[in-house]
Amino acid sequence: MLRISIVGAGAIGRIHAHNVARHNGARLAYICDVNPEAASALASEHGGRAVGSIGDAVGDDVDGVIIASSTASHGDVANACIAAGKPFLCEKPLASDLSTAAKIVESVRAANLVAGMAFNRRFDPQYAGIKTAVANGEIGKMECILITSRTASAPTLDFIKTSGGLFGEKGSHFYDLVRWITGEHPIELFAMGAALINPSFADVGEVDTAMTSMRLPSGTLCQFDFSWRAAYGQDERLEVCGSKGMLQTQQAPSGPFTRFAASGMTHSGLMPTWFERFEETYKVELDVFFEAIASEGRDGLPTLADGLAAQQLADMAKQSARDGAPVLIPASG
Repeated sequence: MLRISIVGAGAIGRIHAHNVARHNGARLAYICDVNPEAASALASEHGGRAVGSIGDAVGDDVDGVIIASSTASHGDVANACIAAGKPFLCEKPLASDLSTAAKIVESVRAANLVAGMAFNRRFDPQYAGIKTAVANGEIGKMECILITSRTASAPTLDFIKTSGGLFGEKGSHFYDLVRWITGEHPIELFAMGAALINPSFADVGEVDTAMTSMRLPSGTLCQFDFSWRAAYGQDERLEVCGSKGMLQTQQAPSGPFTRFAASGMTHSGLMPTWFERFEETYKVELDVFFEAIASEGRDGLPTLADGLAAQQLADMAKQSARDGAPVLIPASG
């Protein structure tokens, strides 16, 4: 039975705590958070002991750590895991800046430590199916990839101040999907953004609506349509076009039934929330992480290098939007 610590008792930490507590091969050892009340509440609900020290969370009686704390703390927690020799799964980004993230990647490689990024969308059956279909050549030569992600409600300004913003917080998942599906790292991008939903985002240098275009080495073009607002629920779509056809994800409203009449067809309800759509992916993600700990293998686990590459693309998208110019992307390793 693996003994798992969770660092961070916020929204994502609560998801992981719920899933660890119900996993047949693991149990919660510690819940660590700078807010003792939040840690205690989560430990009372799901088990484990509430602690305020990272040292306790990476102690000798711990087999693995899930980093789900605030963005600014990820690098410090990851380094504590490395120093203690503890496998870890980190929510993106790996660190608050690219150079720190790169050093963490090198340290993990040098220590031959099991560590992965929490890119849970890789475990969605639709996205995984599209990756397989592309690899099997079902649509021939890829020509373009179109991704839309609009979230039902925008985060607060306080959250935005300490997060990766729209290009990083949301975008990282989709930059990773493109790299994972295609096996390519983009070579050029151009991004535009605006604060159309909450004008105060502009006061802290952030946007809530954005378009980003990327070019892959093969010539494939990618377009990302991001927004923090979709009044009708989580709107997330991926389309891959090729010389022989197209692959497209499907989504449906969560209403109870569809109406058919002479005037047309209507469906009640909204699109599912992001969590409803991807709830199962968090469980599969833990299966893969725990198997990696047990086997000291890496199969199926998104790597820290994948996280570093997505963070690089997020930073360059911000740069492009700020400067109003395309940017060439150096190789990521």
